[in-house]
Amino acid sequence: MTTSLETLPIELVEYIVTFLDVRDIASFRLTSRNLESKASQGHFKGFFTEKEIILTAERLQNMVHVMGRGRLGCLLQHCIISGVAEPQISSTFDIAECQGLLTKAFSFLKQRSATGGLVSLSFCIIVLTQRVGDGTFEVGSLPSWTEIWAAALHTFEITMAALSESQLLVYDHLDLFGYVSSCSLNYNAFLHLTRNIPSMGVFHHLKTLILSLSSPHDATEQTLAQETAIYGLSQSWHVALTFRGILRMIESMPELEVLHLHWYSLPHDACTTLVQPTISLDCSIHPPTTTRLKECSVRGLHTSESDLLYFIKALNPAALILADVCLISGTYASIFEHLTNPDTPMTQYFIDDIFEYGNLVHFDTQGTPKFRYRGVDMGPSLLARHTTHLKEPIRYSFTSRRPVGNRERRRWLEHKVREFGPSEDLVRDFIRLNGLVPVGR
Repeated sequence: MTTSLETLPIELVEYIVTFLDVRDIASFRLTSRNLESKASQGHFKGFFTEKEIILTAERLQNMVHVMGRGRLGCLLQHCIISGVAEPQISSTFDIAECQGLLTKAFSFLKQRSATGGLVSLSFCIIVLTQRVGDGTFEVGSLPSWTEIWAAALHTFEITMAALSESQLLVYDHLDLFGYVSSCSLNYNAFLHLTRNIPSMGVFHHLKTLILSLSSPHDATEQTLAQETAIYGLSQSWHVALTFRGILRMIESMPELEVLHLHWYSLPHDACTTLVQPTISLDCSIHPPTTTRLKECSVRGLHTSESDLLYFIKALNPAALILADVCLISGTYASIFEHLTNPDTPMTQYFIDDIFEYGNLVHFDTQGTPKFRYRGVDMGPSLLARHTTHLKEPIRYSFTSRRPVGNRERRRWLEHKVREFGPSEDLVRDFIRLNGLVPVGR
């Protein structure tokens, strides 16, 4: 009896396929309908469950074509939407066309996928390179940092409009620029989303929300003057509005378990972070009554004692991370009292490099600081507790002494700038931390 590939059981064909790359599998599937069926099982389908969609008309047209055919194209479960940052993109980028194409692709996925939605949706910004004659890649004119932020805004607005119109669900994970460095979303765009979440209905089952936000980068002098007159222009006010927006939004996300909030300071934030808002957060919002997050992290922002305490109490997380948070008014006393209160159902907290009025907090506990000071021994600036000592009082202190060892402190500061800004050269940092993407990827 003659044995051929076509007579092999599905399990063996699937095993053979695991040794081939996607192009070879595609060629293998073309040999016969029998082998096409046997080779189109779990391993091959895995190539279609995760996809990066680069937000250009050409790429979106290809996506619509693939989704329109159904079958493998509609297996997508984990999607990354990558906007392209380039100089003067407004003169070449057709927002309406891209939004229409993405809406059509999402509608096909909604209608023809098994679940009617995505497991995860993430946002990214890239800078494309062009292949030259010797096979290497080069990039033309680099975008400015404002064009990088503008690309993030366009990418977010186009995608959210397409989600709303197509009613494509996102079941588990939403990441708004959380894993791309030196780039974040204008907080105003996020606040607009929080007002529209109830009517959109696509995030009702969301489990994880990751946010990287920043203050507006393109405000006019008139707008800045109006904000200053009304609010006392400050990043801390923008953060207070963001807190309020988050608490409003999660009322429409009853299954939310994890929230990560990161703030990137732009150059103009540096002169405004110590201006105190004129309206207190706890007078302007009401917390949801059933919130119980498993984990919450707050990183890189300037806020007040009252706003931060209210936000933490409203979210009621089992695990809390505070990193590079600077209080512009009040102290950490009430916040630490809440964390160590026996009635607070918190199971662990991690506190790293927090500040009061620009002074780095050192904890009065065993451990070594990240850099030393002249003439005084300080405790660590990191405190992590889970079971042991969880409810013991948290004591801390500052010092006005000068640091010793410029190398350690310089590395520490460089890390802060990379992670939270403000950078002296945002474009250089963006390229260095994220790399360049070949056009043909």
